[in-house]
Order: sequence, then structure tokens, then C-alpha cells
Amino acid sequence: MKIVKCINCGVYNKNRDHCKNCGTLLSYKKRREQHIKAEKAERLEKAKKSPPSFIDNLQQHRYMVYRVLGWILYSGFLVVSAIGAFIAWLVFAIAAG
Repeated sequence: MKIVKCINCGVYNKNRDHCKNCGTLLSYKKRREQHIKAEKAERLEKAKKSPPSFIDNLQQHRYMVYRVLGWILYSGFLVVSAIGAFIAWLVFAIAAG
């Protein structure tokens, strides 16, 4: 026979996994399994999120000078990407024609 005191309300329970008064989980093994599952889910969620890039960090910096630098770099990369896309389109348009 196993007598366990509820950690929530203080009622003693005989051979139960849940408290008969408040329903709190009493089993250490089951509480530990739930905790491990929650930690695993949290780690997987963190792993799915990609860390912010250097430019994203600059754009959200607390100092205005760094924010402006971040926006300038972002704009520069955007312009270079647009020029590259245009050149690629032009090459394929000439090759198709």
C-alpha cells in the first residue's frame, strides 16, 4: 500500500496517481515523463526557429546609427539581388529569342 500526500492541497491519498480532492498528479514517474515531454517539445520548437541574421540584428539595434547601417546593408543586398534577377531574366530572354 502506498500513501502519498498531495503537493497541492495536502490530502493523503492511498494507491492513487491523482489526488482524490483536487485532481493533481501525484505519481513522480508520470510527472517526470510529462516534464521531459514538455522540455523536448520546447527544444524542438526552438530548433525550428532560425536565428536572426546579422542584418536583422542591426535593424533592431537600440542605437540609431546601427539601425541605419542595417537598413543601408539591407537595401544594398536588395538592389544587388534585383540587378542579378534582371541579368538572369535578360540572359534567358536573349537565349529564348
